Amino acid sequence: MILRAYTYMLMACFLWSLNPVANKIALVDIAVPQLVFMRAVFAALILLSVALYAGHSFRPKQIGWRPFVLGVIDPGLTSLIFVTSLTVLSASNTVLIMALMPFSQSILGRLLLKEDFQSSVWIGGILAVFGLAIFFIGEDFNGAESLWGNVLLLTVFCLMAVSQLLTRKIMISDIPTILVTSSQMVSASAFLLVYLLIFGDLNLPLQASSGTMMTMVFLVFSMAIPFFLYNQAMRHIPVGMASLLLVLIIPFGFIFAANFLGEEITLLKSSGAVLVMVGVALPQFLQLRIKSYRV
Repeated sequence: MILRAYTYMLMACFLWSLNPVANKIALVDIAVPQLVFMRAVFAALILLSVALYAGHSFRPKQIGWRPFVLGVIDPGLTSLIFVTSLTVLSASNTVLIMALMPFSQSILGRLLLKEDFQSSVWIGGILAVFGLAIFFIGEDFNGAESLWGNVLLLTVFCLMAVSQLLTRKIMISDIPTILVTSSQMVSASAFLLVYLLIFGDLNLPLQASSGTMMTMVFLVFSMAIPFFLYNQAMRHIPVGMASLLLVLIIPFGFIFAANFLGEEITLLKSSGAVLVMVGVALPQFLQLRIKSYRV
C-alpha cells in the first residue's frame, strides 16, 4: 500500500508539473477568471460522475464541512492566484513555489499534527531552499510586475501550507477519497463562479483555437486526477515526506517549460533545480542507510 501511495504522489507531481505550461498556452486566448472557473466546474462534473458511477452518494451533510472549506482554499484560491501570477512570470519561475514546502511542512506537521520530526526531512528541506536561492540569483526581474508576481506566488505557498495540513487531517478519516476530491471541486467551482460574476468580464468573447481547447481539456483532467491521486496518497504518507516529493514538480516543470514554451533554462537555474532534487533524494537515502544498519 505504501508503494502505491508513493506512485500516486509521483503521478500527481508529473501532471501538476505540466500545469504552468498548459496554463500559459491557454491564457493566450482565455482570460484568468474564465479559465480557472471552467477548469474547476468541468473537473467537478467529472469527479461527481465517477463518484456516482462507483455507487457513492454525494451528501454534503455526511461528508462534513472540511472538504468544502479545503476546496475554497485549494484549488479555489490557489488556482486563481497561481494562474494570475503566470500572466507576469515565466512557467519555470512559478513551479519553484514547491521548493519552499519541505521547510514549512515538516515544522507545521510536527506542531499541528504531532507527526514524527525526521532530521533527514529537515536536511532535505534546507537543501531545497538553497536550490531556490540559486535559481533566483540567475532570474531576470522586470520591475514591479516581477515583484507582484512573486508576491502572488508567496501567497499561493501560504495557502498551500494550510491546505496540505487540512488535507492530511481529512484523509486520515473514513471519508472516501473520491467524495473528498469531488467536494473540493464543487466548492472551488462555486467560489470561482462568484469571482467570475464580480470581477470577470462576461462580455469578453471566447476565441480559442483548437490547440487551446485541447490544452483546456488537459487542464481539466490535470485538475481532477492529480487531486484525487494526492488525496489518496496522503492517507499513508506524512506531510513532511509528501512535501519533499512535491518538489519533483520543479525539474519536471523546467523540462516542459523549455520544450513547449522555449524558456531558457540557464546553468545557474539548472543548478538550483539539481540541488532541489538532491534535497528530495537525500532523506530517502539516509533512511535506507539507517534501516540497513538496524538489520
